[in-house]
Amino acid sequence: MKRILIVAGEASADRYGARLVQKLRAMHGAGELEFYGTGGDEMRRSGVRLECHIRELAHIGVREALTSIWTYYTTYRRLMALSESDPPKVAVLLDFPDFNLRMAKKMKRLGTTVIYYISPQVWAWRSGRIRSIRKYVDKMLVILPFEQEYYRENGVDAEFVGHPLLEDFSPVRDRESFLRELKLDPERKTVAILAGSRRKEIDYILPTLLRAGQCLLEKTPAQFIVSGAPTIERHHIKGLMYRVLQGDPNERLFRLTGRDSRDILANSDFAFVKSGTSSLEAALAGVPFLITYKISPFSWCVGSILIRTPMKGLVNLIAQGKIVPELFQGEARPEELARVAREYLEEPWKGAAMRSQLAGIREQLSARCASEAVATTVSGYL
Repeated sequence: MKRILIVAGEASADRYGARLVQKLRAMHGAGELEFYGTGGDEMRRSGVRLECHIRELAHIGVREALTSIWTYYTTYRRLMALSESDPPKVAVLLDFPDFNLRMAKKMKRLGTTVIYYISPQVWAWRSGRIRSIRKYVDKMLVILPFEQEYYRENGVDAEFVGHPLLEDFSPVRDRESFLRELKLDPERKTVAILAGSRRKEIDYILPTLLRAGQCLLEKTPAQFIVSGAPTIERHHIKGLMYRVLQGDPNERLFRLTGRDSRDILANSDFAFVKSGTSSLEAALAGVPFLITYKISPFSWCVGSILIRTPMKGLVNLIAQGKIVPELFQGEARPEELARVAREYLEEPWKGAAMRSQLAGIREQLSARCASEAVATTVSGYL
């Protein structure tokens, strides 16, 4: 039996890792491959033996990560002990760069082939990491089209495999039944709120987005769908909503749901979306939206020094222009978020223009089926 180490550190990587495992099992047979590593519920269901769940690993910012450094360390040592006693044939590392680049170094020393799927964003910040990637990664599989050229120019064997978000991307588009199920009015303007899949993200971002919704309601009749990621306890999100909305007569217009975020987006008129993978989901769903982000002042200060790109949203980076509004940290004030949303809700031509530009993003990302391309590459090293 051939052993494969697979390491994911957050919710979207868990989904992509699970699909990859399923493709590999289909290619090689269920009994030929053994998978172990870190991930979430989807990777566990696909047959990966988890040494740590992503709930314990998904943190944001320097300050937040430092508070969980013991978890990172013990998980790292556990994976290394398992790998040193019986080295895996291949290590597949998904994003999660601070952890995974250390894993890459150790795996390379064990003689394991290192495949990195979903690139660290070295083109945006901490570009010095390219030296470690060049030294310890055998194959870099990237999911954004401009990354292939960047890595190849820096001496890394890189290949664009398409974006895994597009696999089975068929959101339910039945506005009336979807909204009535949530006890919302299909005739009313609907705004999606996607505040993230990590607890700290939710703590920083969701209250601001809820207050933005309250500001929007002062002049615009609207209603709101709050997306509850499966990685966050439902009672935690409810607690945040209660603290912001308690006593508000419009509280009934804010609905929390665990439905897939792409279904929420496809049945909304506008969306407040946390920067990251969710913004690509919004682009693929074709809903007008804005990109936002908030974090601790210390972590933002450090990140601002290191980030070198003029834009931060993935959609805008792919488009090489600001087609989606970006409101980060100090700019992400409830009244400003509401003002931008109101423009798109009350001026239909603006939404139509953005939808047209978002169609081009989908075309760029749909060149290949990512999981099949990655599975084929991994199989070549087994």
